[in-house]
Order: sequence, then structure tokens, then C-alpha cells
Amino acid sequence: MKLFILISFFTLTIFTQSCKTSFRITVKEPATIKLANNIQRFGVISTINNENSPEKTIGMAMGVEQINGNVIAGERAIDGVLRALENSNFLTAERFQLEPFMLTEDGQLKWDVIDSVAKTKNYDGIFQMDELRSSSPVGGSVLANVSGQQSTPLNGTLFITVRLVESKEKHERFSVRYRYNIPISGSTSVIDILNDVVKKREYYRALGFQLGYQAGNLVHPNWVWVNRKFYNKGSKSLKRAKQMIRKGNWDIAERTLLPDTESWKDKVRGRVFYNLALVNEGQGEIDNAIMYAEKSAIETGNKMANEYLNILLIRKRVLDQMEQEKVEQQ
Repeated sequence: MKLFILISFFTLTIFTQSCKTSFRITVKEPATIKLANNIQRFGVISTINNENSPEKTIGMAMGVEQINGNVIAGERAIDGVLRALENSNFLTAERFQLEPFMLTEDGQLKWDVIDSVAKTKNYDGIFQMDELRSSSPVGGSVLANVSGQQSTPLNGTLFITVRLVESKEKHERFSVRYRYNIPISGSTSVIDILNDVVKKREYYRALGFQLGYQAGNLVHPNWVWVNRKFYNKGSKSLKRAKQMIRKGNWDIAERTLLPDTESWKDKVRGRVFYNLALVNEGQGEIDNAIMYAEKSAIETGNKMANEYLNILLIRKRVLDQMEQEKVEQQ
């Protein structure tokens, strides 16, 4: 009897899961650091050095040369910021080379001097990378190889400051994080260990780029991938719309689903309303998406619609806030 119940449970679970399909769509998220619309051009500087980011060194050859991996990552982070700002389609940036006269004797930035130079270069703001912290297991690649591991983790955190030239407004110590699992040889051969050390240096550079790219994305709205589920069974229209939804053919999917909104079966209508909510979100019609999710939840008791409705309402608040800020800045 217990075996029968167990088999029935797994059969029901598989059947239930097979009625849904997971896929990803892109949605627009607001900037973490909100700037006025007239802020468009940045100078990008890095003040990451051996003093403020001293934690990690990379041994190049049996103790001959020690290189600070954080400094390497910090230099590459500039390229990541430049790429992210370029991809915004409305922000521009370039490297801002720090000169000795821009620094105090103890290495601090002379912001009045930097602001003056920035104005001559038509910068609206300065994007500064303050500090980079990384962490990897004690002993690094060598110990990992000795213990027979096939990879070693590398975690990084980048701290940035954004300063506006005219208003002197500063957004300080925002941080982003990234992680790599570095593949290693797992060998105790001297040549393999040295190759792994060289590889680690390249991963520090890659880490820096990814951290810089994430930091650059803090100052403009981003399209991000999110996971969504939809129903693929229950009626002919649900089956037919499956591939249309997966491929983002929103208009055709909507026309395919609409006839079943009059179905006498609550279960079918609930699934159709739910899928129509998803389709409208994909079309950017957030108000219609909320309406259909409410219909699915209230009129048919669809449980998945309740969860989805909460997601849509949060998105609605965020989008309304973005629009309000845009109006206020005009």
C-alpha cells in the first residue's frame, strides 16, 4: 500500500511539473545610483594600489616576483566600467589619468584640482574605483594542487565612488561582488604549478573586468534576465501557445490564448489568464499583466498566479518610481 502511495505521489509530481515550462525573459531594472538626465560623460579613475588593497599577491616563479592580484584586477576593472557605460547607449566615458599634482603628499585625491581638470575635459562626473578586495583559499593554487583539487575559488569585491563635477555630489562606497572557480591541473609537477600561477593572474584580470562591468551598470537602468514559468497543457490554446511564448512571439501567443478566456472550466481559464499575464509582461504592458494575474488568482483560485501577482506589483512600483524621477528631472 505504501509503495502504491509513493508511486502515485511521484507520478502526480511529474505530471504536475510537466504542465509547466520554465524560461527566461528580460525586464528593465532601475539604476542603483540614480543620476540626473544631464549626467552623460564620465572620467574613470582607479586609486587601487598596494597600500589600500594589499591582501593578495601572486607568486610568479618560486618567490622571484610577487605581484598584487588586486592591483591587476583594479587596472582591468577600468575596462569593465568603460564597457558597461558604453552599453548604456547614452553614457560615455574615458580613462582619466591621475597626475602627481592631483594628489596630496599622502596620496589622497585633490578633488578641487580634479574637478577643474574634469571641466576642461567636459566630464559631468568622475567614476572612481576606491578599493578591491579578493579572497582565495590559504595556500592558493599550490596547496590545492597538492591536495588533488581540480579548481580553486576566487572571490572579489570592488568599492566605487561616483562624484558629480558641478554639484560636488558624491555617492560613496557602493560595492559589487563576483566569483570565479579557477580550474587547476591538480598536479604537483613544478611546470604545472607555475602554469596554474600564470592562469591565476589571468583570472584576476577577468575578475577585475567583471567587477568593473557590474560597477558601471550601477549608474544606468539595466535589462536583466529573470526566470518565469508558464502553463503548456490544459487546453488546445495552451499547447499551441507554448512555442510562441518560448520564442517571444507575444502578439501571436495572445491571440491564440484569448478564445479560452471564456472556458467553462476554472482550471483552464486560470492557466490561460496566467499565461496572458506573462505575455503582457513580455510586451511591456505591466498594467494588463497585473489585470490578468488578478483574474487568474481571484476568479479561478490559481495559486501560482498569487506569487506572480506579487512580482508584477513590485515591478509596477519600480517602473512608476523610474517614470516619476524622469518627469522630475525634465
